[in-house]
Amino acid sequence: MLGVLAAVVSAISSWHVSLWSDEAATISASSRSLADLTRLIDHIDAVHATYYVLMHPWVALVHTSPLGLRLPSAIAIGAAVAGVYLLTRRLADHRTALYAAFVAMALPRLTWAGIEARPFALAAALAVWSTVILEAALRRRRFWLYAGYAVLLGLGVAVNLYVALVAVAHLVTVATRRDLRQSLEVLAAAACGAVLSSPVVLLGLGQGGQLGVPDRGPLTLLRSVVVDQWFLGETPTPTTGSGTLDASPFAPGEWWKLASVVVALACWALVAVALLRRDQRTVVPWALPWLAVPTVLTLAAALVEPTLYNARYFGIAAPAMAMLVAAGLRELSTRTATGVLVALAVLVAPVYLSQRTVTAKSGSDWSLVAAELEGRTAPGDGVYFGPRDDLVDGVALRSLRTAAIAYPEPFTGLVDITLIASPAEGGTLFGTSRSLAASADELAGVDTLWVLRREDRPAAAAEEDQLLADAGFVVVSSWSGPQTEVLELVRD
Repeated sequence: MLGVLAAVVSAISSWHVSLWSDEAATISASSRSLADLTRLIDHIDAVHATYYVLMHPWVALVHTSPLGLRLPSAIAIGAAVAGVYLLTRRLADHRTALYAAFVAMALPRLTWAGIEARPFALAAALAVWSTVILEAALRRRRFWLYAGYAVLLGLGVAVNLYVALVAVAHLVTVATRRDLRQSLEVLAAAACGAVLSSPVVLLGLGQGGQLGVPDRGPLTLLRSVVVDQWFLGETPTPTTGSGTLDASPFAPGEWWKLASVVVALACWALVAVALLRRDQRTVVPWALPWLAVPTVLTLAAALVEPTLYNARYFGIAAPAMAMLVAAGLRELSTRTATGVLVALAVLVAPVYLSQRTVTAKSGSDWSLVAAELEGRTAPGDGVYFGPRDDLVDGVALRSLRTAAIAYPEPFTGLVDITLIASPAEGGTLFGTSRSLAASADELAGVDTLWVLRREDRPAAAAEEDQLLADAGFVVVSSWSGPQTEVLELVRD
């Protein structure tokens, strides 16, 4: 029942949030044939190959509506919360387990993952259940439990490479028992899991350049580790105006930022209580390494390669945060702990709601773009998808074609005037495009043109406007969202 409730909590309003570029990648990869998918992962995005394969039949069944696409992630969060309850119940007691489950189902890192059509929620669930199986294996000493642990761990690493760090945390936990035989058994099972996931790991590591975010300053990184990894609301970007993380938390719509910091302080205080009190040592030896090891190792690796760190990856350790917070709550009286839980729920509400605004996913406004175009386009109209990055040798590897991948209906039958190769044809996620200047012949074949371009590229927009004017087009309507500008042009 707790798992079902957690899935519902995560799924609520998932249909309201606009899809964004990473989820467009999921749609692009999972909706093509298995042969085309194999071709794709042979040279890009192999780190997500397992997730794409698992999503392939689901996308074929339910298609790509936001709710349908994100529902597996909500279900995975439900499974993770159920696993948190079971594990904590075995390690402590029913009351602590209930606390852990309720904290986990409201923890912003997990509620965020529950409406993200990416592997993070599934990785969190596999991290939890591999821990559940390992705890049972250590307690019961059964071969089949160790085998189950190896399989779940291998699948988890294949879904998200960072689950391997959870296995390291498991080894730390077992080492504290000072039982050499158990340590060797767990090491052997983990090694088997590594072998099972090795094809995906080796292919993914060989491709490189697909993880993390650019380098950040030390203060930003500290804030990310203390707050963003566990308590982040929406994911604003510099292109979304007041939605940046540095905007005042007292500005309209920005209250969630202050709330997330207060929730973080309260939860870390409860973690400290759990660590300082001696009678919660059954939970701490499991949860503390699980919380700390992935973070410490990732930060250490990020000193060499900064792109290896991203707060989004730590859904795999968020269940450990819930368990430690619950252990701290257990040290309080029942009345006090209940009051603290209610206060945390009130504080986390603005964070939760911010995750479910239309533009919560890195400011993406594609659902608004699709609504603006609905019923206005006609087959044979042209469409120009502006590049999202600078062109490389005259070719755009990423463009706002991603909006059409996420919301295809308004773009059905339109002529993509800069298209070189579609995603499936080129073995890419988003297709490739030539420049607008190199598309004069295609432009000559349309009388109505729809332009989608980024708001944060004014220099490129000015150049495009001149090219289109020289080609005889005039603007008859325009619309601007937080990130995207839409123009309707007709030939004069």
